[in-house]
Amino acid sequence: MEENDAPILRYLYRHARPRRHLEFGTWEGRGALACLQECDAAVWSINLRDGETDDQGRWAYDAWLDDFTPASASAIMTRTARNGRTVVRTDALGAIGRLVHEAGLGHRLCQIYCDSRRWDRANLPDGFFDSALIDGGHAEDVVASDTLNALRLVRSGGLLLWHDYCPDPLAQETCASIRGVVDAINRLAATIRRHCSDWFWIEPSWILLGVRNDRVFDPGDVR
Repeated sequence: MEENDAPILRYLYRHARPRRHLEFGTWEGRGALACLQECDAAVWSINLRDGETDDQGRWAYDAWLDDFTPASASAIMTRTARNGRTVVRTDALGAIGRLVHEAGLGHRLCQIYCDSRRWDRANLPDGFFDSALIDGGHAEDVVASDTLNALRLVRSGGLLLWHDYCPDPLAQETCASIRGVVDAINRLAATIRRHCSDWFWIEPSWILLGVRNDRVFDPGDVR
């Protein structure tokens, strides 16, 4: 995202100018920062409080503490490496969204810590958000759940964006995270088509874009 997709996201946020933006998966906050700097939006972000682990139980995202500026030094999760240096978990509480806080824009970021599949959105009306970026967990069931939530919560005319999407079979073969996203999109393709007036891959990028239509979202309409 840093080198190739961030300029595309900035372009979209600059021209769509959402007032309320929803983000599934924030990590260090580069995507949220792009939105905050390109328009006057407030951003809601949903992340796991304690970060992700790989299939071996190891931290999925970390960095040397010497090279890292935490959002909240008192809350970060650390461990000591074999060489004696301190490692910080970069996708957990105290580190998530750090780039937003470094830029002085933390007052426009509402951070929600939970498994997005169990997120209680009862206090948010349908169509509350102007845009949503789905870039959290990349397992098929997580992407599918986040997609259905976004379809309900983004207003007519609003933008739905999926990151780490690519229809190229070679890319899917070499990158497991892409496979989960593509499998979820294929599974919900009929539902997405019914609820998006436009729906296309931005080539070449890792971004899939949909424009929400005015059809009321019905959970029983999922196929």
